Amino acid sequence: MATTQQLAKSIVRGSLRPREYEAVLISCAPHTMELAEQVAIECQRAGADPGLWLDTDAVFYGQFKNYPLENLRRVSAHCLGLLEYMNSYVWLGGVRDPSGMARVPRERWAAYNEGEQAHSDKGNEKKTKNVGVGLGLLTRERAKSYAFSFATWKAQMEAAIAVNYRQMESLGKTVTGLLEQPVGVRVTADNGTDLTFRLGGASRRAHLNDGVIGEEDLAAGNLDVSLPAGSVEVAPLEESGNGTFVADSPTPQYGKRIEGLAWTFRNGHVVDFTAKRNLALAQTGWETATGAKDMFATFGLGLNRKAKAGFLNNGIVAGTATVTIGENRNTGGVNRSSFGAVGFLTSATVEIAGKTIVEAGRWVI
Repeated sequence: MATTQQLAKSIVRGSLRPREYEAVLISCAPHTMELAEQVAIECQRAGADPGLWLDTDAVFYGQFKNYPLENLRRVSAHCLGLLEYMNSYVWLGGVRDPSGMARVPRERWAAYNEGEQAHSDKGNEKKTKNVGVGLGLLTRERAKSYAFSFATWKAQMEAAIAVNYRQMESLGKTVTGLLEQPVGVRVTADNGTDLTFRLGGASRRAHLNDGVIGEEDLAAGNLDVSLPAGSVEVAPLEESGNGTFVADSPTPQYGKRIEGLAWTFRNGHVVDFTAKRNLALAQTGWETATGAKDMFATFGLGLNRKAKAGFLNNGIVAGTATVTIGENRNTGGVNRSSFGAVGFLTSATVEIAGKTIVEAGRWVI
């Protein structure tokens, strides 16, 4: 495993690539302070202008206890103010222990998500660069909440970070080209999945998350990456979605695991929303959400051959198909909503323009 200094250098020099005087906000928690400091120092060496934003479990959960609903529905002035001058974000935060999320009343989560709408709108307008670092979520408390083996989770994350990036980038560029054609897509699986939709072609650029925000990415508006990396995502034509998508890998959310998530679409709209376990959590904020909450939003494919399914990075696992509903403007779509949800299918067979590119969760191109 790389040292903290080596990881910080990789985040700044390899992924973020800030320009001189670029304002960079590093969002961190007490358990990631050491890495945050090193990222800030590396930003200074690159000539950028870093700042640290510290959040703690007590402060995060405190807002749900101390604020009335009307306060939670109001966007933070800090969030909007920072977007006035911030160019880039490095996300090292996340609470240490997510188990408390399951004890927050659903109406409070719904109010909180409503309050984030203005922040989302401003972010889509400003178009900042973002690097999300998965190691910030790697805690024993989170592993316990989601019934992960901490040692296995840590090992697969380290392996996924150390993947052959050149090989992954090559596959990613091929897949990006396929997802930018104005053609039909079909996703099937033995678990009942049979979903069809249409890609928008040149009007809907695919977003390659290869861990680097380079000049080509900046020109294309591809401003979000993660570490570990490895996915291609696109906003298809929203009203073209028809059929059923059934997730076969749990979605860890609000301190619990949502299992068997399933959506049935008709002309892009969700007409059936179910889950085998923790459906109520999956639908948190659904009833009161605004905008295109029920619309087909994005489709993604995983590229990372070292990542393993069943943890927090399902979307980058090689061959995994990811579908989202709700908000999708940051991926080039038209859905504006205070709601968003995601499902992962590791056993998908994916056909683009009638040609199979993924078969039972394995790349065949």
